[in-house]
Amino acid sequence: MDCSDHVFRRRNFRSVVAKLFFCTVMSIPLITSAEGFRIETAVYYGDEEQPTLETTTLFLDGVVYDFLAEPEQTAVFRKATGGKPGRFILLDRQQRIRTELSTEKIAGAMAKLRTWAARQSDPFLQFAADPQFKESFETETGRLVLASHLESYTVATTRVERAHALAEYREFLDWYTQLNTLLSAGPPPEPRLRLNAALARHEVVPLKVELARSGEKEPLRAEHKFIWRLSDEDVQRIDDVRASLASYRAVPNEEYLRSTQKH
Repeated sequence: MDCSDHVFRRRNFRSVVAKLFFCTVMSIPLITSAEGFRIETAVYYGDEEQPTLETTTLFLDGVVYDFLAEPEQTAVFRKATGGKPGRFILLDRQQRIRTELSTEKIAGAMAKLRTWAARQSDPFLQFAADPQFKESFETETGRLVLASHLESYTVATTRVERAHALAEYREFLDWYTQLNTLLSAGPPPEPRLRLNAALARHEVVPLKVELARSGEKEPLRAEHKFIWRLSDEDVQRIDDVRASLASYRAVPNEEYLRSTQKH
């Protein structure tokens, strides 16, 4: 996944991911075959050679499984179907608890956050509520730039032939960006959402994303590797998650947050 921006927004991403929510899933059959695809992400600060964060994101049958390497956390995203809103199903393996947060709740919180930020005197909050970028895209090289006086994205991209996969990726990325903003009490996610929209408009996915922000000495970067099939190991990881959900104790959001913040 392009989970770079939830790191870009805050350096305490590990604690943010530990706040994720999970929901009840009963009697889900194990996977016997799959097509799907995966994304491997590594995030770096400045010129660091070792990644600060590593994730693997698996897409299968309209469901997304995101695995954070350290600390070990799992997030599952189910898109809206049959008139029901999408939801994040997030799991804490250490305490064997789960909870759920709907996309409706996330959208409502983001609307209030944008309204609040737009009324503030802080220039960055005002910018984040309704960012204006100068966009450029080089078709031959795939270089995408969103520039402003407060922050700028420079992205190395590649084209995607699988339109369905691109749509799945975009939907998940948009909602996950907003979820992370909600959990981390960060500024409005509009800058990253504008980048997501630009990627979709040009029908590309990011290979490397660099974020430079005014007043910060160290730029941030995320490197992504897209693999357009799932391995046997990937399928087994999904099977393990789906088979274990019924045994985890469902808890309210507030209890989940309190419990996961302890470790």
